[in-house]
Amino acid sequence: MLSIHKFRLISIPCTCRCTYATSSNDFIDHHKRFDLHDWPSSKNPTPYEVFGLSSKDIGMSRIELNKILKMRYVKLVKIYHPDTSLDLIDKYGEPLTNEQKRKRFDLIQESYDILRDARRRVAYNRFKTTSWEQQGPYKPGSEPFSKESFEAYRRANAHRARYDFTKDEAFWSAGTWNDYYQMKYQRPPPTREELEKNKYKILFGVLAVGALAFGLQIMNAIERTNQYLIETHQMNLKSMRDLNQSYEGDGSYSEADNVRKFLIGRRTTMQSKKDDFGNEEPSDNELLYKYARARVNKWDRKEQEWNQRRQSSSDLEYN
Repeated sequence: MLSIHKFRLISIPCTCRCTYATSSNDFIDHHKRFDLHDWPSSKNPTPYEVFGLSSKDIGMSRIELNKILKMRYVKLVKIYHPDTSLDLIDKYGEPLTNEQKRKRFDLIQESYDILRDARRRVAYNRFKTTSWEQQGPYKPGSEPFSKESFEAYRRANAHRARYDFTKDEAFWSAGTWNDYYQMKYQRPPPTREELEKNKYKILFGVLAVGALAFGLQIMNAIERTNQYLIETHQMNLKSMRDLNQSYEGDGSYSEADNVRKFLIGRRTTMQSKKDDFGNEEPSDNELLYKYARARVNKWDRKEQEWNQRRQSSSDLEYN
């Protein structure tokens, strides 16, 4: 018996199979565990999508709606509260990070705050359903601060970024311009009497600012004109200085060279005037020769006069 049993033990092959847990088996679907709807697949889910409410559920009574909201809110908080640290996956089967879970929890809290407050819920519904196509015909005779004008303005600006529900909730919660002013600035709007009382002050302020701006423009224009005149005057002075230097020389030319330059300029001027006297003008060399000879004669006369005065003084001393 022992040998047969041993044979049987040897003849039975020993197969070992190792199984590994997949990611789908590691995570539990907590939404199904709490009998909840799946998390919305849209990138920016609305508060109604977060709580799994349809258009039919919106029409239920306020008490019943708040009861459903509170029940689902408690379940969602148990799943996504940062202190629970539950393992969650997204629609692609990837595990959620702590940042993603925190973002979902904040969205749950924000959605619950909007839906449980009847006033905020009405404002949000107005924000989601208002569009430009709802704009009715314009009535020129309507009051500028009436409810109809405010509704027309709200429809016209329904999809502007500055009036998004998250940025300006008061714009969608207000029923009239006065309500919006009160919510926006935390004070009652000015009355017609106050506007009439301050309109002259406002007009005076506008005129003062306009006069100041006009005066600054005039002063700026005068300053630019004076600057232009100064620059023009400096340019003229520089041109005159350069012209005088060209006539007189800068000291690098001799007296004869300066005279030669003067004669060249004189001859050019006479030719430009086209004086025709029938006499041939002497050449520049002849004029220079006459000029040099006259200068030498002048120096000789001065030397003779100096010698005569010296001789006269010597004779007087001798006598």
